[in-house]
Amino acid sequence: ELTLLVIAALLWRLLVAVHAGLAMLHALQAEKIPHSGVPSAEKGSPPPPPHLSRQLSRERLRGGTPVPPPSPRGEGEPNMLADARPLRISAGHFGKCLSGDADVDVALFIAACQNYCKVLALIGPFTLLSTREVISNMKKIEHSFELAPVRYRSMRELLEAEVAAGMHQPGGVLVDPSAAVGLLWARRGLTFWVHIFRELSRIGRQRQSGRISPAEGPTPSGRSTPRGGSPTGDVSLKELVERGYAATLQPFNGWLSQNSMSLALRAVPQEFPRLAPTQLEMLEDLEAWCDVVEQLVGRMAAVQLELDLEDRRKSI
Repeated sequence: ELTLLVIAALLWRLLVAVHAGLAMLHALQAEKIPHSGVPSAEKGSPPPPPHLSRQLSRERLRGGTPVPPPSPRGEGEPNMLADARPLRISAGHFGKCLSGDADVDVALFIAACQNYCKVLALIGPFTLLSTREVISNMKKIEHSFELAPVRYRSMRELLEAEVAAGMHQPGGVLVDPSAAVGLLWARRGLTFWVHIFRELSRIGRQRQSGRISPAEGPTPSGRSTPRGGSPTGDVSLKELVERGYAATLQPFNGWLSQNSMSLALRAVPQEFPRLAPTQLEMLEDLEAWCDVVEQLVGRMAAVQLELDLEDRRKSI
């Protein structure tokens, strides 16, 4: 009976997540999600973390007059969902997050991640799980960020404030929710997609050079083909996603998260959508996105490790 209750509870949670994901996908496709980087308190955002609110004085938190963060999409800029090269647009958004030599602009990072959800929506329904995680992580970051939107545009300043407030324990034991947790899982999620896009690009380049025949392996803009032939090309799109997950997220996912991913993998399409007018432009955009995001997550990891904010515990 206990086992049945546990199964029923897990199924209920999964159904709620799927329902929320479908609603979110429809909203994204209908352009109902605003392009502004961070919602204001007037829009009903949750209150800041109690630990940070209690232990840091209002004066210390406020660092300056709050200003609305800029949107990475400027006036008259093309709509990502309608544009022929959404990955290139997304790479530009993430590139703007790089602040100075080693910091990250938090406001622009939140906005870039929110806009990237629209790219995920174009890839297919199996990305709903990733989209849900992106939105959840952004909310956790916003809780602390909104306490001082001027000062905490610096990721380092934001994380140092949480550490100074005593929110987290030594050894990378992070309080959840917090900006540190949101940034950590956002970084891991981006690394997951870097792994997949790098493999798609590598296979595409090898096919161009003739090292893989057109009948082998998935294409970055075409149908996955039957297995056989070259060891390099003997891989499906689903296998690329599985490998990316095993290398990036799985080591930190508990039983429930792993099973949710297993369900999502069943929806991986036979085709990776064409997100550029030509095959060559598609490969260029995949590589440009990976180059920028790898630089971004490298900065994030360096700061998080320096501040002892690398939580290696598994999720549920």
